[in-house]
Amino acid sequence: MVYGPVIPDDETHGYLGLTTLHEPSFPTSTTADIVFVHGLGGGSRKTWSYSPDGHHYWPQAWLANDPDFTDMRIHSFGYKSDWAERQQSVLNIRDFAESLVGELKNNPSIRRSNTRIIFVCHSMGGCVAKKAFIITRQDPTCKDLADRVHSIFFLGTPHRGSDLATILKRLSVIAWGSKPFVSDLMPDSSALTEINDTFRHYASDLRLWSFYETIPTKPRVLNKIVVERHSATFGYPNEEIIAVNADHRHLCKFNSPSDPNYRILRNALHTAADMIRSLPPLDLVPSQAPVSLATAQHDSNQESVNQRLRSFLGVVDTLEDELQILQLLQEPGSCRWFSESKRFLSWMIDRSPGILWLTGRPASGKSVLCSHVIEQVKHLDVFCSYFFFRQKEASKSTLSDCLRSLIFQMAMQDSQVADKLLQLEGEGMTWDMTDELSVWRRLLVSGIFKLPSISQHFWIIDGVDECANFNALFTKRILATLPRGLRFFATSRHLEEIGRGLAALESRVSLQSISETDTLGDMRIFVTSRLRELDRLENDDSVDAMCKKILEKASGSFLWVRLVLQEFENAWTSEAMDAILNEVPIDLQDMYHRMIQSMEKDRRRIKLAKSILTWTVLACRPLTVDELRLAVKLDVNETLQNMHKAIPSLCHQLVFVDNTDKVHILHATAREFLLDETLPSEFAVNGLEKHAYLGSLLLRYLTNTAFRLHAPPRRQSSGFRGFAKPVFSVSPDLSLLDYAACFFSEHIYRGTSRDDMLMTELCTLLEGRTILSWIEYIARHGDLGGITRTATNLRGYLGRRMKYLPPMDPSAYLVDCWVTDLIRVAAKFRSQLLACPSSIHYIIPSFCPSDSIISKTFANGARPSAITVKGIPPATWDDCLTRIDFERGRATALSYDTQLFAVGLSTGQISLFDTHSVQRVANMTHPERVRMLGFSSDGEYLASSGAKTLKFSFPLHSELIAFVFLSGDELLCAFASGELTKWRLDSGEHETISWRGMHDKDITGPLEIPEQPPSRAAFCAAGETVLLAVGYRNYPIFIWNALGLQLLGQCATDENNGIDDMTFNPNPEIAALVVSYSDGRLCLFDYTTMMPALTRPSVFANSIACSPDGRSLVTGSIRGTIEVFEFDQDHTGNMVLIPIYCIQAFDDAIRSVAFSADGLRFVDLHDQQCRIWAPASLMRKDNELESIVSMADDSDIPEITSALAVSSNGGCVIAGKSNGEVSAFSAVNGQELGVLYRHGRGVSVINVALGEARNLVVSADDSGRVLMVELTTSLPASSVAQKLPAARVILDRRFGAAVVSLLVNHSADRLLISGRNVSELCDLPSGRVLGSISHVASSSTSTTLSGQIANLDISNSSTAPVAFQHPTNEAWIVLMLANTAHIFCWSSFQEVTTANDILLRRPSTSAEAHFPTHPPVAKASTTLSSSYYVGQDFVLELRRISPSVAPQLYIWSVSAFDPTTALPECQAQVPTEVNLDAIDAEVLTVLGIVGQSTVLLVDVNLWVYSIELRRTQATPQPRLSFSSETTIVQDGCETITQQFLPVLTRRHFFALSEWRTTSGELRCAVAPRSGGPDFFFASRQYIVVVQGGLEFSEVMAAG
Repeated sequence: MVYGPVIPDDETHGYLGLTTLHEPSFPTSTTADIVFVHGLGGGSRKTWSYSPDGHHYWPQAWLANDPDFTDMRIHSFGYKSDWAERQQSVLNIRDFAESLVGELKNNPSIRRSNTRIIFVCHSMGGCVAKKAFIITRQDPTCKDLADRVHSIFFLGTPHRGSDLATILKRLSVIAWGSKPFVSDLMPDSSALTEINDTFRHYASDLRLWSFYETIPTKPRVLNKIVVERHSATFGYPNEEIIAVNADHRHLCKFNSPSDPNYRILRNALHTAADMIRSLPPLDLVPSQAPVSLATAQHDSNQESVNQRLRSFLGVVDTLEDELQILQLLQEPGSCRWFSESKRFLSWMIDRSPGILWLTGRPASGKSVLCSHVIEQVKHLDVFCSYFFFRQKEASKSTLSDCLRSLIFQMAMQDSQVADKLLQLEGEGMTWDMTDELSVWRRLLVSGIFKLPSISQHFWIIDGVDECANFNALFTKRILATLPRGLRFFATSRHLEEIGRGLAALESRVSLQSISETDTLGDMRIFVTSRLRELDRLENDDSVDAMCKKILEKASGSFLWVRLVLQEFENAWTSEAMDAILNEVPIDLQDMYHRMIQSMEKDRRRIKLAKSILTWTVLACRPLTVDELRLAVKLDVNETLQNMHKAIPSLCHQLVFVDNTDKVHILHATAREFLLDETLPSEFAVNGLEKHAYLGSLLLRYLTNTAFRLHAPPRRQSSGFRGFAKPVFSVSPDLSLLDYAACFFSEHIYRGTSRDDMLMTELCTLLEGRTILSWIEYIARHGDLGGITRTATNLRGYLGRRMKYLPPMDPSAYLVDCWVTDLIRVAAKFRSQLLACPSSIHYIIPSFCPSDSIISKTFANGARPSAITVKGIPPATWDDCLTRIDFERGRATALSYDTQLFAVGLSTGQISLFDTHSVQRVANMTHPERVRMLGFSSDGEYLASSGAKTLKFSFPLHSELIAFVFLSGDELLCAFASGELTKWRLDSGEHETISWRGMHDKDITGPLEIPEQPPSRAAFCAAGETVLLAVGYRNYPIFIWNALGLQLLGQCATDENNGIDDMTFNPNPEIAALVVSYSDGRLCLFDYTTMMPALTRPSVFANSIACSPDGRSLVTGSIRGTIEVFEFDQDHTGNMVLIPIYCIQAFDDAIRSVAFSADGLRFVDLHDQQCRIWAPASLMRKDNELESIVSMADDSDIPEITSALAVSSNGGCVIAGKSNGEVSAFSAVNGQELGVLYRHGRGVSVINVALGEARNLVVSADDSGRVLMVELTTSLPASSVAQKLPAARVILDRRFGAAVVSLLVNHSADRLLISGRNVSELCDLPSGRVLGSISHVASSSTSTTLSGQIANLDISNSSTAPVAFQHPTNEAWIVLMLANTAHIFCWSSFQEVTTANDILLRRPSTSAEAHFPTHPPVAKASTTLSSSYYVGQDFVLELRRISPSVAPQLYIWSVSAFDPTTALPECQAQVPTEVNLDAIDAEVLTVLGIVGQSTVLLVDVNLWVYSIELRRTQATPQPRLSFSSETTIVQDGCETITQQFLPVLTRRHFFALSEWRTTSGELRCAVAPRSGGPDFFFASRQYIVVVQGGLEFSEVMAAG
């Protein structure tokens, strides 16, 4: 049906606006809307017509009548784009896009439906559509419209502009006047750049088709391609690029439906239509306001998002209370002198420099003025975030505090920011919360600043001078790299450092100072208002006269005025007021003296007043009145009443209570006054002594009140026990608990180290269970940073305290041990503590090294606990968290990012590892030996380089010596040929410049560029200037401005025989270039002066790296030594390197080193190994030299490589090793009892099985050799004073292929050997083959089988069988092949199920439905893997469809494996699916089944769970549907099910990540015991035994 206006033949151009060309016969069945958008000089009909003939208007004449498009609604959009029209135009691309959006929003057919939308755009029309899509994404009211856009077809769209536009602009300006939309199409115009930069952030949600012309256009004056291929395409992964045999005009005009070019476009549209038809209907939600967080990571609960972001950012105070206080101080009508000034208005509407900075004297009203600015900005339709610096408040004193608070506020207002932060949090991004540069780069520069909405944000900051490290704003180039779209306002005092920093920003900042005349009007309003409120003066003339007197003496100080007016409250005559004016000093310091002198007169109040002042002045954050009441009680043992009146009365207005019940000092100048060491008053606060005193009070409170001893646990009859709960005889006052727990260590660190009482109280806390309760409290609040901050504070305190203690003092030893343990526990058990804070009491101590203080005090027999861990070798904390071995190839390259780190090998393999779990997450391949790796700053890209290729498909014409990622998806490379090449990663475009052979004295000056190729280079892209250091043999190092190719200078030493490595310090505040010379010297150069700052001999650093914050330097030497240094300055201000850590590890050279994103870990490569280190010395406040660590080389110690087999008597664990040994370990303590026998050198034993009925042990190695031994006696039931039995080899045969599994029957007279291609049944002990089954080899990797556990792998259309003992008949064995169970006899290997195979129909999942039943062999493919576990009357199946889909747990009735009741296909057995919602993470593996129906399993976070199952009666039912079960039923068929419902899920304990293999496998076995099962874990060469693991439990609820 043709729908719409009839267009006369002479009206060939087409209508403006949106015209509907076709509507389906049944509008409710419409699948999609196709919208055609013409280009420059076109029309809604003209562009799509080959001729004026209506037959050639193909969207209406051909497409609308095409049977494949009858369910599509078709529209054409027209706008005035005639460049040759003889009149001037003011329209641009944005205007056209806004018109298009308006038409789509208001079209009734589109507005009332939820169909997908396809844009088909010619030339400039593609730019209009892109801009329209951007508008809908950024406008919350258009969210549903944005969600509907599915595809965009670009026909010759000039994404990067066209040279033709330049010609047309000249013609139009000369002849008819300017056309902004023509200027927008010029190459690299600002309009196109802005559209492209924004569109790429949203393009991943779309399907894109780009068609480009291949024939030149031939008008009278032009014969060329109008839009080149590079401009007509993006190069995005989701883009399909198609060449068309047509010129620019005929990309969209066709002579007939048989035109090949039309068929290409029509078929592409058909593909998009089919994609839409296959999608489920859109479930659109109402549009949200800008402040909504409904789109933030699909989390509709705003409070939940709020809490997640608070925890992620470490934000406590939202600052709203302080803003309200300041706004209350502002009088109506004040501050207008500033907010109505031209400078402010220009800044607010984005017409002046983006940074507006206001300076003024103390107490001149800057904070109130700042609150007024916030109010003014909030009236705009923008996002306003603010911060108030307060020097002595812990959460308001650093630049990091400020940035994190601003980010949190941005997220609360802008859903784009919230989405980005939740994405980073979900990815587990690591960053240093306390380091402003880490916050700036990781969260802002690499993330938030790239969002399109950043131009709508305002930052307002008060009191920058009170920031402890405000200089970082300038020295670390934070303000210099502020996005130009973000508006920044700040206030501060007049400080020389701030003035110099602002001057360096030049035109980017507008600086204004507050004068007395500026605030005189505001002060007059304030004084007049307060005098009238006092109601002491009778008429306006008297008020005006008194106001004049006050203002004459005020000198612009609002604080002085407020204090005077407070004195007036006790004056009732004008003479008394005059007397006050004469008595009150004009200087604030004198006024404070007057106040404390008045306080000293009342001796009865001095004790309380001193306590209040001390707590208020020294508190790390403002205390609440309840907190202060208890704090004073702890101090002077008196309980204050009516705090709101008592506080100002006792302290004479020096302290006040705000409207949120928080207690504050009057002003920052009052705090400085009271802390002055020269103050001759008993109210003077001695900071060092009082901090120590307050620290002692808080320690005593935590130990004696807040954290009482936990009651001893009592065994419960159920066999499971929960965590103990604190028991109090009297309910304690916990009002000060939060402050004490968070800040007691801050007071210790800031206090004097001479105080003996402080050390005594600290040791009391550390010696008892209080310390564990404190750790639990911190963990329950979700931020373990408090634990590490406490450790660093205690470390700094102890370093000073040691001056007053003997060398071997036990108290110092205790504190030092706990400093290490706190750091280690927070790092090693982070996820476990956050998941279960109570685990610190009864689980974590047992898993700590035996020599650690926490283990000695609380683990294995040190306290009443049933969980015991044995087999962990005696040791202290290992600074090496884990080691990763590579079987093939040497480790050659390394790079560390926030979420991932990458290791490159000599084979070309690149392995990516998760930074938290250190588990391999992906493998990539480089075509040659990997020489260099590097992540982009946002982690979006990883670049790899060899000798000939850079892995972005860029061939290298010369040796690459350095590369760096730049902003805007660019890669800058330096080559040994002396060239610099900059690539755009999205398009592949590049440009090259060379510094070789340069003789331009304006560039090189008197310096000559060496002719020889450079050996090393390093980039520094920390600021706006990208630096490049180029090193040569026998020449100085040349420092270049890389992008400007300007030679800045040379760094030279006396001798240079070669350079091994060099790097810039990434912190612009530390202008250091670190160079390692081949003769062993390590040199520091100041690249601003080009002078050497330091030389350390005999370092021999083969590789060097700086931490991202620039604090630390790690070096790896050719002799295997690793050293860590800290950058510092000596007393003369020169840079020095202070050694803080040293590892004397191996003789192998260290090939590469790298720091983690937070600077708390580093990684090194040597030979075929990668090691991750986390020395406690990296967590510090003061410079310290750690003890030198000597690492034993354990690379040759054989590791356990097979699954574990436990003897039935529970006395031994049998395992195979990497050196071919089969060894026995004690099941009591994990100690190795000895070697039973050996396979041979150079092989690893991968399978072990026991045939205990005949004392047999069977094993297979990775060469396919199978050995069977007969033991002279059974394995010992106890390891005490018993020798291992002798072993005699009775079978030695080659299987001919890799052995997948070994299975021995109960009578030990049959052995099933399974491989990829064949399974064989052997007689025992003769070894004679009784039969075999051939099957197609699978390309996927099987997991080792042992005992009653087997695995099934399905790859492509072939399967590898998996075998397990029949659940009810010992004479049978079950072989699973795909969905079919085959039953065989052990005795003869004859199949019992020959007539009807047992078909097992598993429930399908949405993920599995996407996988074809028989995928092409060339494509591989998802691996379906199942593991089976035999219970008493059921079989458990753990089924994994793919690594990206959570596994399912099914329960099969034993009747399903009864060959006598085999059912036809339509009556296939269907299992019960176990509901795993109560488990926090995906299931990793099932450990086994204990008792009748208790399943033990492990999740991917390595927590051990138990699930108790309850069986229900089996009945045949049609189409069963239960919450815990999923069924598939074909029409007309019955399913037979038996439900086993989980009735109770418990979480017990966890395994350690280092027990996993590099492939992620956890080798574990379970042995039943009378008091509960024992667990055995393989850890490298050890067996770890966990006894009583189920004694402690936490009941888990679903969800």
